Amino acid sequence: MSEFLSFSPIATSDQNAGGSPARPRRRVLRLALGVAAAAISLSGVAACNPMNPTVPPSPTVSAQAAYEGRILVLVNAERTRRGLRPLAMNTCADGYANRWASSMASSGRFAHQSITPMLSSCGARRVGENIAYGNVSADQMMVMWMNSPGHRANILNPAFTHIGIGAVKTSAGRWYGVQDFITK
Repeated sequence: MSEFLSFSPIATSDQNAGGSPARPRRRVLRLALGVAAAAISLSGVAACNPMNPTVPPSPTVSAQAAYEGRILVLVNAERTRRGLRPLAMNTCADGYANRWASSMASSGRFAHQSITPMLSSCGARRVGENIAYGNVSADQMMVMWMNSPGHRANILNPAFTHIGIGAVKTSAGRWYGVQDFITK
């Protein structure tokens, strides 16, 4: 089993300076509350429906979404354990991370993408990237990143406010993981 890691130094820009540090937390809280409310209302509908007294099965989550979700949980656990704000998901950074993970998985090429375009595309003032691959679980990939000083520095950088996560599994079982960090 071979695993490889790489991190990209931080790129910065003075564009779009400002932003509220409380904003990402509100978005995460709204998302969590929205998901919880949707889950409660969906289970309540099934439970109250006399024509369908059984609760329908839970929707399945793709292996990719589960892997990415687990990495987000682990990143934010590491940050909050050290008194840092959790990172909020960012659609733009997530698009970059997913496209790059897919590109690496399909080509078998392990290298960083150019992260500078994220500065303008995502309206970011600072960006950083971690990449890794291996026949490993999300927990193992996160351990690999945390055991590397450069990767750990990106994960625990207090300036970062948002993250995008991409993870793609090849037919051989190898996961390619990308974390794209940005400061809004």
